[in-house]
Amino acid sequence: MKLHGKTPSIMLYYALISTYFSTYLANGASSSEVGCFFIFGDSQSDNGNNNNNTGFARADYKPYGIDFSKEMKPTGRFTNGRNVADFIVEFLGFDNYVPPFKNMSGWNILKGVNYASGAAGIRDETGRTQGERSSFNKQLKNHNLIISKLQHLLGNRIAAEEHLKSCLYMVQIGGNDYLNNYFMPLSYKTSTEFTPHQYATALSKQLSCKLKALYGQGARKLAIFGAGPIGCTPYARANFDTKGSPCVEEINNAIQLFNIGLKSMVDDLNTKLTNAKFIFVDVFNIGTHGTPTSNQGEMVVDSPCCEVPAGKIQCVPLGKVCGNRKQYLFWDAVHPTEIGFMSLASRAYNAKFPNDTHPFDINRLVHL
Repeated sequence: MKLHGKTPSIMLYYALISTYFSTYLANGASSSEVGCFFIFGDSQSDNGNNNNNTGFARADYKPYGIDFSKEMKPTGRFTNGRNVADFIVEFLGFDNYVPPFKNMSGWNILKGVNYASGAAGIRDETGRTQGERSSFNKQLKNHNLIISKLQHLLGNRIAAEEHLKSCLYMVQIGGNDYLNNYFMPLSYKTSTEFTPHQYATALSKQLSCKLKALYGQGARKLAIFGAGPIGCTPYARANFDTKGSPCVEEINNAIQLFNIGLKSMVDDLNTKLTNAKFIFVDVFNIGTHGTPTSNQGEMVVDSPCCEVPAGKIQCVPLGKVCGNRKQYLFWDAVHPTEIGFMSLASRAYNAKFPNDTHPFDINRLVHL
């Protein structure tokens, strides 16, 4: 007798392998709170997927990564050390950081994959002026490849789906749809085709469809990070009219419309999708209420730590850096320093204030 071309002995083998690795992942591999961790997003979470790409959206050169390890080598993270996804990994209790999709192979995929890509957006055209990158749609296609490999490793689709249900998913995307799309009228038409409210609604609908696709593939616990106060970044302050305000309110107001939509979207998905446990992390609220503190003096919040060319976003290759990285909120003209990322990740995992997350924080999510 054969089942789908496999003899009973082969099927038994796959069943035993699946059972063994489920037990291994839950008990033996590490003391992590979840079976695995999948990361989707942009440069806020990218840890090497854009390395050696053609274009500008890459961080595989010094001074990026100078505080990540003793070797002071760039890793592809758009900061001086760890990013927000790295801290979440630590809080979850994993033994190692989740590797980028570009470097994945073998059994390592059972613990999770980082698909995040600098300059990526919800919309496919977002970030095209920055060169090669993996949009959210491309990241989902990459995830499909990983799922196929999981099915092969664990023996069948059902075993793979059960494994995926034990995982935490993190989605941190949307900021580039504003900074590298809507507010670049010379390169994109979106600002003439949509009002800010219409654009926020369109982005939310697109994202909702993609999250439903992840749910259909097994995702049950998902943390959706909103867009931060991009209007307060050194890049925005230098390139847009602040009209006398500390930040560019036109950008921040548009982003807040998007965030409000995300919060409602989470409630809608939790209501309509059986056993879905999705949460919203209010990055904007965290970024504007409670700047990280430093033991060495007042935090610098309006200037980048590394040397950035006028009007640009990223560090000059081999450029100068500030002497005390723990005193700066921004590493380059957009991305936070390690201490900035740590503050965000800490409040996403254990909410400091009720509005930090909705309906609850990541710590509660992983224990449900």
